[in-house]
Amino acid sequence: MVSPDKDRSPQSGAVRPGNIEVSASNNVQALRPGDVVISADLAHRPVRAMDLAGTTAALGAVAAHLVPDPAAAGQAILDAILRLCGCGSAGLALRDVEADALVWSRVAGRLADQAGLRFPPDGDAQRHCVETGETILVSRPFAGLADEAGAPLLEGLFTPVRDTAGRVLGVLWAIHHDVTARFDAEDARILQQFAGLFVLALKGSGNAAPEPGAKPARAAHRTPPALADANPFIRKLHGFVPLTSADRERLQRLTDEAVAVPARIDLIREGDRPGGVFLMLDGMACRYRRVGPDRRQITAYLLPGDVCDLDVALLSRMDHTIMTLTDSRVARLDRTTVLDLIRSHPNIAAALRKTTLVDEATLREWLVGLGSRGPLQRVAHLFCELQARFEVVGLAGPRGFPLPQSQSDLADATALSGVHVTRAIQDLTGRGLVAQADGMLLIRDPGGLKALAGFGGDYLHLEDRHPRG
Repeated sequence: MVSPDKDRSPQSGAVRPGNIEVSASNNVQALRPGDVVISADLAHRPVRAMDLAGTTAALGAVAAHLVPDPAAAGQAILDAILRLCGCGSAGLALRDVEADALVWSRVAGRLADQAGLRFPPDGDAQRHCVETGETILVSRPFAGLADEAGAPLLEGLFTPVRDTAGRVLGVLWAIHHDVTARFDAEDARILQQFAGLFVLALKGSGNAAPEPGAKPARAAHRTPPALADANPFIRKLHGFVPLTSADRERLQRLTDEAVAVPARIDLIREGDRPGGVFLMLDGMACRYRRVGPDRRQITAYLLPGDVCDLDVALLSRMDHTIMTLTDSRVARLDRTTVLDLIRSHPNIAAALRKTTLVDEATLREWLVGLGSRGPLQRVAHLFCELQARFEVVGLAGPRGFPLPQSQSDLADATALSGVHVTRAIQDLTGRGLVAQADGMLLIRDPGGLKALAGFGGDYLHLEDRHPRG
């Protein structure tokens, strides 16, 4: 991302991007209650249909850059907003916590030459968005910039950019310069969707704003046992090898950097150059390979606590794609960090090695299932496996686990058609073995389901896990 230009700091209460001076008082006056903030209008305006093809193409373009070039991913996000919203300008304002200012870190469209513009701590639209934490619609934002921009600034849409802790890092905005154009609720959805991706780009480029009052990264802190116990990655590794308090604190610091990623986003694609290791903290993802233009084969489900290919950084390119299936929280560990964990924390190294062995054993079991089990047994076996794996990280009770993925995902994992998966689930339900409710798969007869599937679970090496403590 473009680094904020310190030479553009305001002097005597004004904002100076190059030779531009914007009076802070203009923005304060422009935000009188009921004068310019018109967010309520979004509820009454006609809403156009979602451009599914355009959105999918835009998300793909962004995902292709997230790992190898986060800065390019940021630019791709703004380009996508310009296309999908049909607006004239879009940008990202990042918080400069020390100066209590907002800085236009990246700008695209007609206002692109204003990157680096710094806004003082007064009541402009961006500050209002940060303080309310809500998406807002504003009429005639940034009044003092209209003349210099050479175009009217007629409507602005602003949405907060948050990390997974809920901390506002900045504001993603879009502006119409055309008097005939107006934003609607679909534009608000687009901005909110891409705000989550911008967090991932910021983390990858190292430009995320520091938390107000946060200690330097090197400052020592202790991870409360309850927090470590709730962390699925720490919980999973500690289940294989007892971790020291130093081990847990190191892992907690790494996973504190997790970011929100929307569903159906390719974290990295087949053919991309690996830039690090992804770690699932929440949600579900999968590994898959394309089989022709219209089919794919899912080769693994990735649950909270799972590492997405520990040794992938050793490869020159990816031989498969990793995609989120649900809204997720994902941390990215670069190769240097992984090597440091292995060299400096022997218990973590041993636990990571065991997770890799279990991943390999699980893939072998899937291959056996595809070659020797019928449709009903494949689906039943997969349900037994997911139940066991969710239990390991504390996300399943003895009789149920979250099942948010679609039946097409289940079909791609079991090499069945959607019709076969539907029939299998209906059969299992009719036998009184399972039921579905509120995104959960309820296992009504665990013993009966395991017997039907021939599930033993040896390949998960649950016997190698020790009690937590």
